[in-house]
Order: sequence, then structure tokens, then C-alpha cells
Amino acid sequence: MGVRATVTMTNNFGAITDQIRHRLVEGENKAAERGMALAVDRSPWDQGTLAASHTVERATNPEDGAAIVVDTPYATRLHEHPEYNFSTDSNPNAQGKWVENAIVENKAELGDIIRQEVRGG
Repeated sequence: MGVRATVTMTNNFGAITDQIRHRLVEGENKAAERGMALAVDRSPWDQGTLAASHTVERATNPEDGAAIVVDTPYATRLHEHPEYNFSTDSNPNAQGKWVENAIVENKAELGDIIRQEVRGG
């Protein structure tokens, strides 16, 4: 003769996980927007076309992430050649690798934006 007990638990983990994932996506999007603003501040500036072409492709799920896009035919060439002598007449912060440098040098701030959003704002 034995005793048997069945223990079950009802949980809401799925809904909680969905909320966290949603907040993570929002955090990625907010961090990308801030990163874009930091990058524009460092972009070479002649007539403003390059600076105006910065956009954010918003994340829809955490696996994809948000992206900063600079969409001009010459953006990659300028970005990937920091040895160019960028004029600082219009923008004293102009430099090559402006997107990469802005993100790397401000990764703590951008990480804080994501963490704050995941924690509930």
C-alpha cells in the first residue's frame, strides 16, 4: 500500500516571457535611435545628404535586433576609410567609422537604455 500525491502548478511564464521579450525589442529600438543620433553627430557633412540618410530599421523580435542604416551610394566608402581627410568646417566631429565609433564608445549608455527598458522603464 502506498500514498501518491500529484502536484501541479499553474504558471504565467509564457506571458511574462512575452512581456520581457517585448520590452527587450523596445529597448533595442530606443538604443538604436540614440546610437543613430550619436552617429549623425560624427558623420561627414557637406550638404547634409549623408547625415539626413541615417535611419533606424526597428526590431520586431530580439533575435533580429535594430539596425542603424546610412543609405547613400557613398556611405560605405566614406565610413570604411577613416584615413580620408574629412573636412571639419561644417561638422567639427566629422570622422570615418562614425557609426561604429559612436556605438563602441557609447556602449555603456546604449546598454543602460536596453536594461532600463527590460526592467520596465
